[in-house]
Amino acid sequence: MNKGYRIYLKNQNGVIVILLCGGDKSTQKADIEKAKSLAKELGV
Repeated sequence: MNKGYRIYLKNQNGVIVILLCGGDKSTQKADIEKAKSLAKELGV
């Protein structure tokens, strides 16, 4: 089975912000929460 990579991004007033965090499928839910937390911390 091939590995997959996810990127988390947010569109902020036409600017794409890429949130660098991730892991494997077993940590996907925690990774999403981390991405949301990073976005909030950065104000995006």
